[in-house]
Amino acid sequence: MKRQPRRISVQIKLNALVISGILLVALGLMGISYYTFCRRVDERYEAALKKAADACANNVDADELRYFWNAVNTEEFRSVHDRAEAEKNEQLIEDWLKGKPGWYYDNPEVTDANRKENGEPLSPEEFAAIWSLWADYEQIQYSLQGIVDYLEADTAYYQYADGLTTYNIADTEEGLLYIGTVEAPIPEFSAYPGNVAIPPIVYHSDFGWLMTAMVPVINRETKEVVGAAGVDIDMTEVVAERSSFLRQSLLLVVILLLVAIVVGMIVLRKTVVHPLKKLSSAATGFAAENRAVTKEDVINLDIRNNDEIGDLYREIRSMEGRIVDYTENLTRVTAEKERVNTELRTAAQIQEAMLPNSFPAFPDRTDFDLYASMTPAKEVGGDFYDFFLIDQRHLALVIADVSDKGIPAALFMMASKILINYRSQLGGSPSEILSAVNAEICTGNKSKMFVTVWLGILDLETGLMTCSNAGHEYPVIRGSDGVFRILKDKHGLVVGARAKSVYRDYEIQMNPGDAVFVYTDGIPEASNAKEEFYGLQRLEDALNRLPCQDPCGILEGIKADVDAFTGDASQFDDMTMLCLVYKGQEAPADGQ
Repeated sequence: MKRQPRRISVQIKLNALVISGILLVALGLMGISYYTFCRRVDERYEAALKKAADACANNVDADELRYFWNAVNTEEFRSVHDRAEAEKNEQLIEDWLKGKPGWYYDNPEVTDANRKENGEPLSPEEFAAIWSLWADYEQIQYSLQGIVDYLEADTAYYQYADGLTTYNIADTEEGLLYIGTVEAPIPEFSAYPGNVAIPPIVYHSDFGWLMTAMVPVINRETKEVVGAAGVDIDMTEVVAERSSFLRQSLLLVVILLLVAIVVGMIVLRKTVVHPLKKLSSAATGFAAENRAVTKEDVINLDIRNNDEIGDLYREIRSMEGRIVDYTENLTRVTAEKERVNTELRTAAQIQEAMLPNSFPAFPDRTDFDLYASMTPAKEVGGDFYDFFLIDQRHLALVIADVSDKGIPAALFMMASKILINYRSQLGGSPSEILSAVNAEICTGNKSKMFVTVWLGILDLETGLMTCSNAGHEYPVIRGSDGVFRILKDKHGLVVGARAKSVYRDYEIQMNPGDAVFVYTDGIPEASNAKEEFYGLQRLEDALNRLPCQDPCGILEGIKADVDAFTGDASQFDDMTMLCLVYKGQEAPADGQ
């Protein structure tokens, strides 16, 4: 028999044709217009930046810049600068500048400023008080600020060039401590030789994402390069213009898509919906009354369409025939399924009640904080956690994973939890507790089930946690440096596998602020659609990436990170987590 080609729905064809056509045209136009707009915005900012840099270079006298640098390039100024920087007191530099003669004072060509209101010349002392280095600095800053305000730049500055070393002189966004500091080299400028004009360049620095242009300050008579004038523009302003245009373009695309959808619906209504009304009217009569349906109730219409409507008519006839045949079986299966669901819901409620789920668990305790959660893969799971005070000084933490799922695993989990809790109350180290529980479980374990267990007992006064691991996942510890690290402890055999298993203790010294994070294999073995595992490395990275440091926030952050990784993939295993942050004993008040 010749294989029939796969048929594609008319509705899919129409929707795909209209929506994809509009979308392709709109996206193409949007891409072209966005690219053109971005180029124009970049060119406009680059031209403005170059204009501002030229203005800065032309607005300062090279001799004045050299004079100012020679004045501050002294041991005396460096001593004052170091003291001002150590004391965070810029007034020391300002007082020093006010006490030194400025460029106008030493420049005999400048005569207009050396006059009183009545035209008489100023005395040297009066003139020095007016035209000090402080006056020179204010004039340089004033000229820079004027250019920044007029040309809408963000920052402008002057630098002095001494060979291959550049020293900062003035900056509109820096204070007096900026004077005389060495300008750190910028890698993006390395392609240009020293003391030349640098066109607008975009780069990342300690001051942000910037576009910078540099123009040399040249002595007009000797043609000697004295320094450089630089201007910065924050690239976030450029990106903001681009983003605004992109948002408007996307809005246009959305509008076009909505129009396309409306048009498509109108076309579908005329070509598909109206013919279906006849079929719908006949189909609604099937089993309309509360009675048992028969073969006579199956629809029988004169529909011979060789398209989706014809396929739908024939499928409805077939479906109604199957409904008649399977009504009795369906009723019986539904009743059985409801009984099973009721049992599963009851088991889930019992399991949830077995786990401590009221937080904060110990509201009167300030020496630790903890949080735990369990997300079963089925209605009931095989994971469990527990925490309880053995006495007022010792806190027990338990996390475990039963080898199966469903109701059998839930029953085994409850028995294991009760045994571990009961045996812990009798005292002993974690290894002794696990040995006793293992011996008890192995007695009459006909189901051959087992459970992995990590048990830790924390001394709340000293911060010493004694732990033992029965085939469970590695714990993750956050130390005094604030970094989570996986602790690859030695594992004993799982509980329930062999009656005479030997378990060993190990110790973790916790200091205030330290944390322990334990989990079941449902976390590292969570997989995405590509069948990739979440893994321990992603877990460790996610823990160190979380901004929240409290146990509840840590668990919520890891759950969100795992969900983002797995995406639409179904949950294969139970996911259980427990996190404790040790805070230590409060220091006693004075006099107590």
